[in-house]
Amino acid sequence: MAEKHSNGHAEHTPRFYLLVGAVLAVITVAEVLVTFIGLPQIVLLALLLIMMVVKGAAVVMFFMHLRGDANIFKFLFIAPLLMATTMLLAFQALFSGHVGIGG
Repeated sequence: MAEKHSNGHAEHTPRFYLLVGAVLAVITVAEVLVTFIGLPQIVLLALLLIMMVVKGAAVVMFFMHLRGDANIFKFLFIAPLLMATTMLLAFQALFSGHVGIGG
């Protein structure tokens, strides 16, 4: 499926990228559909966060080709992801009982 080049990175075919794109599209549709199910807010948040991390990891590994790069480059993507996720969870905890501007 993938052939190795002299730099050690695998060269993927267009079919492989279409398959990854199709998987990302399916996950995106699942993210939208899961919001209509009526799950409790904390379960919905956990599911959406898991799908977000899976999609982000796929994009970074395959489309940005960081799968075989140095660890510092991986860190430069993982650290902001962890910071953003932590902030999202903190805001969710802070404003979970907030109804809105008028409430």
